[in-house]
Amino acid sequence: MSQSINILIALADQSDGDALVETIANRFPDIIQKRVDAEAVIVELRRAPCAILLLDSRIKSGYPLSQLLKEISAESKNLAIILLVDNQPQGHLHADLSGRPFFQLTFPVQPAELNFCVNHCLTLLNGRNQPPNSKPKTSSISGFIGKSRAMKDLFEIIRRVAEDDYSTVLIRGESGTGKELVAKAIHQKSGRRKHNFVPVNCAAIPDELLESELFGHLKGSFTGAGQNKTGRIQYADNGTLFLDEIGDMKPNLQAKLLRVIQEREFEPVGSLRATPINTRIVAATHCDLEELVKEGRFREDLYYRLSVIPLEVPPLRSRSEDIPLLLSEFIKRHTVDRGRDKIVFSSESMEILSQHSWCGNVRELENLVQHMAILYSGKRIYPHHLPVKFTVHRETGVELQVSQNPPVYRSENDISAERAALFSLSTPPTPSVDFQNGPIDFNDLINEFETDLIIKALKFTSGNKKEASRMLCLKRTTLLEKIKKKEIDGRWDE
Repeated sequence: MSQSINILIALADQSDGDALVETIANRFPDIIQKRVDAEAVIVELRRAPCAILLLDSRIKSGYPLSQLLKEISAESKNLAIILLVDNQPQGHLHADLSGRPFFQLTFPVQPAELNFCVNHCLTLLNGRNQPPNSKPKTSSISGFIGKSRAMKDLFEIIRRVAEDDYSTVLIRGESGTGKELVAKAIHQKSGRRKHNFVPVNCAAIPDELLESELFGHLKGSFTGAGQNKTGRIQYADNGTLFLDEIGDMKPNLQAKLLRVIQEREFEPVGSLRATPINTRIVAATHCDLEELVKEGRFREDLYYRLSVIPLEVPPLRSRSEDIPLLLSEFIKRHTVDRGRDKIVFSSESMEILSQHSWCGNVRELENLVQHMAILYSGKRIYPHHLPVKFTVHRETGVELQVSQNPPVYRSENDISAERAALFSLSTPPTPSVDFQNGPIDFNDLINEFETDLIIKALKFTSGNKKEASRMLCLKRTTLLEKIKKKEIDGRWDE
């Protein structure tokens, strides 16, 4: 059984406590909460261990707040502190807090912000509390597994990048390669590791909310802004701000982000006063930013500011020698760690996996292991157990004859023949080429081939773009962009 997590709540006005307790209980039901009067904080910390302290800055302790924080810090070395203040936070009190996790929230406390802070505190504390003699991971970088040359090169680059904790970093890589893990590794290896790592997925937050989420806002700055809000940039002060899917950011926010990078300051929405910030920005994308710059959808000056240190995460298909190590870790994670019997992949299955294209990269591999662990707990996995996409040759559509055993389960068996027919390209569709008439336009030919392939996939799926994107190993958003750019919407019905 894991050790209980305790949160101590010390408020000047106990009537404020009910909402805080309810918010934490709804999001973190396993956490034990205890409310105490302000003057009893030190006594309670001496009496029982505590993971997180919610402290009201308005309490009357008989001496300055900074002195109280110093006393608290001396009593508990591993305590995370969330300080509740009356007005806009003015920065962190690092001198008194010895690098411990620390946040400031403004009354009235917003549930989303409180949950965000508690979750970050728990993440940071869990990282510190790993047993010193625990078994190391296969990889020399936390969270990564691999011994291939590509991964060794990546580990070395991460170490070098972490040494310079000021320059911006642009991480490129396909979906599922682990770009956020790279960003976390850079943070954990840098001098900023004692401060916050704050991730933001620019594609997951609606455009109209992203500005407020990043920069924060002042009360009354727009309709619905009933109180001040601290932005993610300020949460990342002295730490690292990770901007995932940066290519999806709109131009108006790109301009504001450029100023943050250049001037090291930002303005919350509705504020006329710039706030200095010391945040390292690490961005990531699966998009071709150079192409977006050419199309006018991404600022060229921001692109160059972000890519001071460019870093590429290799796709899984380029490091197939790492697949056995990854399988070993994922099998343990989804069987032993969850109380299931272990599964074992046969040599024939391993050969198939080593030749798979892995459009979804490491994430796709882990999903496969989880799938197999649920369906075939304690069994040996043969090729006929694998989903059909692993045993149908992508170019010919011919099913690989690696086992004569009848299939026990195929998640996509009902559409396997049709999918094979779609990709049965014994005679690939090639645009007409005649060099006798002079030079050809290479880009036009590639565009014609790509257009024909997309139309073919859409015809087969009756216009279902989600399924078509799966068959083409494209993200749905990428397919939608291509359909719009090529003006082929509806042409599969012709």
